[in-house]
Amino acid sequence: MKSVYTICYFSKASEDLSEEEIQEIFDHTNERNNERGVRGILLHSFGNFFQVLEGDEAYLTSLYDTKIKHDTRHHSVFEVINKESPKSLFEEYNSRFQTIENREQLDEIKAYLKVHSIQSTTSDKLSRLLRSFIILD
Repeated sequence: MKSVYTICYFSKASEDLSEEEIQEIFDHTNERNNERGVRGILLHSFGNFFQVLEGDEAYLTSLYDTKIKHDTRHHSVFEVINKESPKSLFEEYNSRFQTIENREQLDEIKAYLKVHSIQSTTSDKLSRLLRSFIILD
């Protein structure tokens, strides 16, 4: 079985970032990640971003180190996970990268992570992080 590389981080959105610019980030992220076979999620809530990326190690580390960390549309990037994992957490969730843009999608991902937290410590960690990131309950 081929392993997968996972990068997960939080960041603060730039204060002058408009809703239109956030939507552009979502659209570009969806398109680019799906073209490259990257799985995971991107959320924006209360001026923060939360992203999980899964895929090829060389591609993800390059993307993270050269683009994500230096993107001026956010700052205070806090890395949570940056490691090889034995299995893709999001393989069964969605074959495509997804931005979470509404409550229904959020509830779906929370339910998925809850079921998979029994099978994976990474899933359990992401479930706890998601609960702390989204205080909508």
